[in-house]
Amino acid sequence: MILRELLKANTIRTDIGPLDKWTAIERLADLIVDSGKATDRAALLEAILNREKQGSTGLGNGIAIPHARTDGVRDVAVALGISASGMDFDSADGKPCHLIFLIAAPPHESTRYLEALAAVASLGERASLVAQLKSVRSVEDALAFFASYRRRGE
Repeated sequence: MILRELLKANTIRTDIGPLDKWTAIERLADLIVDSGKATDRAALLEAILNREKQGSTGLGNGIAIPHARTDGVRDVAVALGISASGMDFDSADGKPCHLIFLIAAPPHESTRYLEALAAVASLGERASLVAQLKSVRSVEDALAFFASYRRRGE
């Protein structure tokens, strides 16, 4: 599964807290910057924030997927923030968001970018998996979740 490949210990925060969505996006972008996958923090943030201003990426069922393609990253990158208490992300269902997957890719990288978006959307369709992941309290447990998770059809 692509999320297992893209998520690393240094791109996961299990204690992101009850932030507003803009601060959460910035913190997750910083994880991608700190991981070395971003070449330009300002370009990464601008692309993600501009996309979010077009319409909320809060899918509902506790998941949000702020995302963009930008020259500000070297390769497809994913950061995950888990908020046990949840946060307002202007989600489609109006409920708090607990899992924020920030996905960024360079403009030429369509396939893996779309695969990552599809993997998160598929995860979001399975309430039991969302509940399991939102209860994770350590990076190691999050990585173990993705190591064992199998998306339908995979």
